[in-house]
Amino acid sequence: MSTENTTLLQARHMVLIGATGRNGGKTTLALQIIHAFKEEIPVIAFKLITIRNHGDICPRGGQGCGICHGLKGSFDITLETGTGTKDTMLLKKAGANQVYLIRAYKENLREALEEALKLVPNNALVLCESNSVRLVAEPAFFVMIQSNASSSIKPTAEAVMEYADIILPQDEVSFENFVQGQLYQKIKPCFSGLNQ
Repeated sequence: MSTENTTLLQARHMVLIGATGRNGGKTTLALQIIHAFKEEIPVIAFKLITIRNHGDICPRGGQGCGICHGLKGSFDITLETGTGTKDTMLLKKAGANQVYLIRAYKENLREALEEALKLVPNNALVLCESNSVRLVAEPAFFVMIQSNASSSIKPTAEAVMEYADIILPQDEVSFENFVQGQLYQKIKPCFSGLNQ
């Protein structure tokens, strides 16, 4: 379903990856997309964290991991330069040309995404891990992953589920078939460098 709307940010080189639950496979799918396209076109990855309140309480419950804490302003964008096992580091290691961690309050999501997209070359494929971005942007393709970890659906996923271009089960074979088939055909017209 399209939400073509002049108020939405048009992100025609972006593949948006959402999931119905935590640990839903967003980074696993992003890694497969990077491996499939990195030799043909530049790939930029965004890991976007939406912060829902200005307090210290984690929206997931408890004290949280600390990633929401310490935001100085309405959003920040950090280029990943480290190595290790954090999602952003894995995306960089897989071959993304650049990886950015974006933290933004919900009301500043569009502004944060607009600023992040200014850092991206025109000929690059943008991978963005987020459910909430679909509320402010129209990507080239929006993939929703049906999480194996929980049968309940996160509120952020429920809010945008109807806009998903495809809902994939959380398994690597489905991911691979999607990347090599439907995704390739969808984004090929956007990039002259893609040949098969």
